[in-house]
Amino acid sequence: YKRQGINAEYGERFNIFVMAARELLKKATVGSVPKPTKVIIIDTKESLYEGFQKLLTNNVLAAPVYNQETKQYSGFLDIRDLVSFVVYLFDDNKVADNNTLKETLLHGVKMFATPTTDGASVSYLSRRNRFLPVTEKDNLLTVTEILSSGVHRVPVVDDNGVVINIVSQSTIIQYLHKHLSELGEVIKKSINELKLGSSPVQAVDKSTTVIDTLRQMDSKKRSGIALVDSNGRLVGTTTGKDLGLFINNPTLSALNKPIFSFLNEVRSQCIDIRSPTIAVFGTDSLAMAIGKLTATKVHRIFVVNNETEFKALSVISITDIFRFLTSQ
Repeated sequence: YKRQGINAEYGERFNIFVMAARELLKKATVGSVPKPTKVIIIDTKESLYEGFQKLLTNNVLAAPVYNQETKQYSGFLDIRDLVSFVVYLFDDNKVADNNTLKETLLHGVKMFATPTTDGASVSYLSRRNRFLPVTEKDNLLTVTEILSSGVHRVPVVDDNGVVINIVSQSTIIQYLHKHLSELGEVIKKSINELKLGSSPVQAVDKSTTVIDTLRQMDSKKRSGIALVDSNGRLVGTTTGKDLGLFINNPTLSALNKPIFSFLNEVRSQCIDIRSPTIAVFGTDSLAMAIGKLTATKVHRIFVVNNETEFKALSVISITDIFRFLTSQ
């Protein structure tokens, strides 16, 4: 495996690192991943509002959608689907500032109705997020390969096809972090040396309205986007968790507020919100980046130029890390 742009001096050691990581993931089975006491499942008969509310109440960003009649899973309802839905309705002037989110969702469902369907539903939206199951006998490398395709979570099913666990990107990163000592010297190499991260960074000014921020997130299909001040200094980022908090906002007038002040407001109402700005320097090691991703449970980390300017030069996502671990 050749990582483009890496100095030939590190090429062989990098290949050893990739092989070590692959072997590490291959020897661990999915069954070794701790199971939750309960897997949150959304029934196809639940309304969109009930589905999104269930995600928020249970502090999860997505959940499998199950049809009791067909005994099949259609996909995952993801909190990011809420962004697309709200942006569509707002831009079509179908909502008023004093509408609550529940009213908006109910109105939106009716708009999508056709003679053969009841309109937008949890089943309809869940098909945007693929259901690619594995069993407990599969290994974590198989799961990582699925996650490297851009999927954010992989369902684990038993012999009857029932979901008994869900392995997320964070689960794999935590496993790698736990076994860093087995990954060789390359893990100590700097982000600059390994040419990690992608650029340019998707960012909006912190004074940008919530709706304009959501539009950009929707067009780029991102749950996170960098927030910068007038000098280009990184001051924060949006997360999937923020989209969940949005559900509890009284009215849609909040869509016209500046994104930075809105996030400060909604985050102050949540005791479980994690640090909004996660960054490393180009001179920091890959181990440092994995450590921060593990500790904060975010899905991306920004690479900034220096402490003074704190400008985001690139962004490293968990998907990026998985892709170069699974590419041949």
